[in-house]
Amino acid sequence: MGKHTPSRPLCTFATSCWENDWRTILLSAEYLAKLQIAHHRYPFAERLLIINNVLDLPFVKRVAEDLLRQGVLTRYVVVDEIVGEMLPFFHLSRSDFRLSANAAEYGTSHPNWIYYNALGPLAAIYSCGSDYLLYMTGDVRLERPVRWIEKAIRMMEKRPEAKVANLVWNERYDEAKRESYGKTWNFFLAKKGFSDQMFLVKTADFRAPIYGEIRGDSDHFPRGDVFEKRVFSYMLNRGWERIIYRRGSYLHKNIS
Repeated sequence: MGKHTPSRPLCTFATSCWENDWRTILLSAEYLAKLQIAHHRYPFAERLLIINNVLDLPFVKRVAEDLLRQGVLTRYVVVDEIVGEMLPFFHLSRSDFRLSANAAEYGTSHPNWIYYNALGPLAAIYSCGSDYLLYMTGDVRLERPVRWIEKAIRMMEKRPEAKVANLVWNERYDEAKRESYGKTWNFFLAKKGFSDQMFLVKTADFRAPIYGEIRGDSDHFPRGDVFEKRVFSYMLNRGWERIIYRRGSYLHKNIS
């Protein structure tokens, strides 16, 4: 008999789109399929699209259906169709997402910005059907292939305190090193830090009502009581750590 080959943990890829970026994400021949999905070099169990606040929802849904037929996506979720059950599940309400007094200094003045900004990752976490979830905002991509997810999952299973994994951001390897307290062959180890631009997590840890804590030392997250601030606070309160793959980077560039 041949040797038994352990199966890879099931991991869902998810991204979200809204009115200002859905055309870039969904209409490009390569953006979603290659730069967001294929370049991770991992056989995702699901490839999930979260459709957030778009103006022409029927049209965007038709585009998503085309991507299902092409095999780029396996499923899509419309936030408005699940938000009524999702927010109570997380013990949240729309009024929890408040702008800070200085939000306009960071280009955010619409009172609903923080609310919609949180709905993308929350909907991905809520809808995930796999053991692990890789979430990327729509304005994040990989310019080059990076085979990192399997290594990150192994490290997270080896180190129970490591609850979040991500690539280095925008080639800032020195910055990632400064934010860490140690390293292994493949990863920087950090006692704090979280970004919704990219996160790989064990679904069960985050598909829970953990988003109600906001620390006084989390004001480096601008604009208000954002999703990132809530995760950062919960992680730090419980000694959860982040691992950063130090041999590859993603690119984050706002889509206007």
